[in-house]
Amino acid sequence: MRKKIGLCLLSIAVAVVCAAGSVSAAKEDAGLLAAFVRGGNLWVKAGGRETKLADGPHIRNPKWSYDGAWLAYAKGEAEPELWVLNTRSGQSRRVAAAGGRSFQWAPGADKLAYLTGDRLQVAEAMQPDRPLESAEGIGNFAWLPDGSGFLVSTRSELLPDGWTPIILYRIPLTKLSDPSQYVKVHVLPKQSDDFFAVGTSSFKWSADGRWIAFLATPTASLSADANTLCALSADGVVFRTLDQMVNNEQWFEWGPKDAMLAYIEGPGREAGSNKRLKVLDVVTGKSGTYTPGGFVDNDFAWQGAEHIVVSRAKELSAGAAGNGRHNPHLLSVKLADGMQTAVTKPAAAFGDYNPQPLAMAGRLSWVRSDAKLANVIVARPNGAKAKTWLTGLDQADSYYGQWRWDGVLRFFGT
Repeated sequence: MRKKIGLCLLSIAVAVVCAAGSVSAAKEDAGLLAAFVRGGNLWVKAGGRETKLADGPHIRNPKWSYDGAWLAYAKGEAEPELWVLNTRSGQSRRVAAAGGRSFQWAPGADKLAYLTGDRLQVAEAMQPDRPLESAEGIGNFAWLPDGSGFLVSTRSELLPDGWTPIILYRIPLTKLSDPSQYVKVHVLPKQSDDFFAVGTSSFKWSADGRWIAFLATPTASLSADANTLCALSADGVVFRTLDQMVNNEQWFEWGPKDAMLAYIEGPGREAGSNKRLKVLDVVTGKSGTYTPGGFVDNDFAWQGAEHIVVSRAKELSAGAAGNGRHNPHLLSVKLADGMQTAVTKPAAAFGDYNPQPLAMAGRLSWVRSDAKLANVIVARPNGAKAKTWLTGLDQADSYYGQWRWDGVLRFFGT
């Protein structure tokens, strides 16, 4: 069903979706804009107003285009479809019947790239069912920072004489279908006792554009427990294996300046044990671990260049298992001296997850959940003046206590 919704600009120049061209929200909520999933359906909240945009079933992974004019999302469980929705008109259209597992908006353009099997395709948002270009044999990808093309990886295949190499290429956007125009960036190390990978995660660029971080992933059963976090210089010359961690792309992020990489270190699929927050200067190799003994860290976010806000809980006892961990709370970690300050104190049955600094609104958000009820809380950056901003969020998918809240909640600009 089409809905009459328009794009408005708030005083801080944030695009928000609103009904009838106006924003009905308290001044303190100005600038808050989120797409979220409730009852399997896609909703948007702008300031204080909620609007249902699309019916499910099982909508997941809403993603904003760079200017907020479009939302892309997955729909369905077994083989999710890929859809786009115009936030001006409210009209949605299917992009692909099997493209909902991996998709990314272009930086600075209304173009959507997605994978169907090993085929990378690109479509204009206005004509989503008519791909512009495509490339075969792609394992994973990311847009180049300027949107001019892609960094892609191939997948390793097991042949009678061994595994084929994983190759990283830079591909111009207009030359996807022409392999002769691919530029080889790097070939990952051969399979050995020290390094075993058959694919990669997507790629993340450092703030200075000089480094790329990604996971080198082994076979599916092995990648659930341990993957190699890697860094590669943008010219492909310097390659470094950094650490071992689970296959969770939300658990490694570049800082807002230089080449500082934060990540949750520790193999083992259980989120409740052996998970530590580390920060590494990729250039110098200097690193620090910020998780005290007896605790585990999971979700985190950079809060400026000097602080990280992290979701922390007591570590599970040895031999404990289950799809969870002790209920966490949020702390602010000062990187320079390691000083750590509690930001939240949830009630006993609840945990605080998915911290998101909302720089454009000058707020901090997080999800508070007891694994049955999930609400979104917003507060000042230090956690003061906290209030419930959104209720009835669908529970995120969880894998051994690794909650994937980005699948049901996405703030604009994060």
